[in-house]
Amino acid sequence: MIQQQYKDLASAALLKGAVENKAHTGFLEDYHILHCLLKMFNPKSVLEVGTNVGRGTKIIKNAVPQAQVFTLDLPTELAHVSLQHPISEGQGDRVGWMCDLEYTQLRGDSLTYDFSLHPCEAYFIDGEHDYDHPKKETLEILKQKPKLIIYHDSDIPSVHQAIMDGFIESEEGPNYTLYRVSDTRMAYAVRTTND
Repeated sequence: MIQQQYKDLASAALLKGAVENKAHTGFLEDYHILHCLLKMFNPKSVLEVGTNVGRGTKIIKNAVPQAQVFTLDLPTELAHVSLQHPISEGQGDRVGWMCDLEYTQLRGDSLTYDFSLHPCEAYFIDGEHDYDHPKKETLEILKQKPKLIIYHDSDIPSVHQAIMDGFIESEEGPNYTLYRVSDTRMAYAVRTTND
């Protein structure tokens, strides 16, 4: 992974009009990076894995208002298997409620979800903070050949390893350059070949 810092990506020009996330320490900078990357690459479609209450969803849609935005979270009956679901966080079944901008809410388990149903130019992976989920998500998303994949929580060792292993094991992995924004929790991959 190529190491970068917040200052390498975040600029006043790119951050103009950004929706800010101050829910937890460090989230302001993390989600600034999400906003800036989306502004830089301007995808026509984005799929977010891990809707939660919709803070990230709103940031995505605000950054690329013309893009079609999808977001995936567990259905109510599976909420108990995740620590990242609003129900598990004591907020009730309020998936996506904080995003008042237009998007499409999808419900399903990312371990079994068919990502080919909604192929997108960019993906934001911010679901479970374990090894199995981000690895499986990476492997399935790489099959769609997006131009950009953004990861939150890449500072967690299991998530970082899952990202690395996913790119190593995928036939598409060599077609991407991986970056880690070392003073945030963010990592991202950019497709470097066209086919």
